[in-house]
Amino acid sequence: MSVKRWQDDRGKKAWYVSKVWPDGRRFRRKMPSKREAAKINTKIEASIIDGSWSDLRVTLGGPDRWDPTIEEFSEVYLEEYCRARNRRPEFKRDALRVINRIVGQIRVSSFTRSDAYTFMGIRGREVQPATVNRGMAVLKNMLSYAVEKGLIKTHPLTKFRALPEKPKSLKLMTLEEERRLVGCVRVEDLVIGSYVAILGETGMRKTEGLNLKWSNVDLVNRIVSLELTKSGKVRNVPLSRFATEAFLSVPRASWCPWVFYSSWTRTRWIDPRGPFEKGKKKAKLSWVGFHDLRHFRASQWVMKGMDLRTVQELLGHSSLAMTQRYAHLAPAHATDHVDRIAALEEANLQKVTRTWTESGRR
Repeated sequence: MSVKRWQDDRGKKAWYVSKVWPDGRRFRRKMPSKREAAKINTKIEASIIDGSWSDLRVTLGGPDRWDPTIEEFSEVYLEEYCRARNRRPEFKRDALRVINRIVGQIRVSSFTRSDAYTFMGIRGREVQPATVNRGMAVLKNMLSYAVEKGLIKTHPLTKFRALPEKPKSLKLMTLEEERRLVGCVRVEDLVIGSYVAILGETGMRKTEGLNLKWSNVDLVNRIVSLELTKSGKVRNVPLSRFATEAFLSVPRASWCPWVFYSSWTRTRWIDPRGPFEKGKKKAKLSWVGFHDLRHFRASQWVMKGMDLRTVQELLGHSSLAMTQRYAHLAPAHATDHVDRIAALEEANLQKVTRTWTESGRR
């Protein structure tokens, strides 16, 4: 379909014409109405049929003259590149929202390394270096695609260095802190409060939770099936009673397939940081981020005696090495296990010794 309707993260909708010319280049433009979009689309299709499309492309200001902003090109990049090549295009979409907010009005042809440093500086005041680097990776990949499409001749960020990421020990929430956080976020927004509770109980990633549909939730058998995962593999996670109660507390709309939807935009939540930030401030847990809920659940599972292989499967880690870091999160618990095993070994040894001694007396 060449005439499409897109919705941004604020819920604002607009009509676009998206058409591929015979030479493989794409025409894409935002239109004031569906009617205008349909008229332009009809003109393009007619010109392709009668062979006058190259003249029409010049008249419309086609790719040969197109000088898009970062924000305008990000839509083409997401549609043409990410949706075709990435298992999780929604990750790129979320990163592009941030990129567009900071440097979206700069034209692709005039983007410089200085603009990249501006992005890193502004974003670096909001999140950790690792998150900044992930955003930069998306920006660099988008500019690589711009080179492929002939919009720019050279890549402006060749050999551009990422921010140093200092390894640091994980700071973990206690069960009391996690419950306090859930309660405070629920006061701000019931849906996001339940979302936080479910992330903390299942170890889901932020995006996995936002993409969750009711068709993937089985409250009778208390299990949730995650399809849009980082690895691309379906993952089944059992639900605790607390998680089940959290699901039951979410208002459900018959017309909406998403579990966590916004009554404002009438679609799934895109960015739940507003209620989350207010809630964690009230809970006096300013250091906590969404991913800390995943760390919390992993550490709780390990401390309660779950083996690392099972934790790996429930978290969706591609290798056991990624899960191994949680083995050191509860040293006291590990010591208890060692002492308990040693006590069992000692008891068994004494039993065997006693049996041999009694046998020798006979």
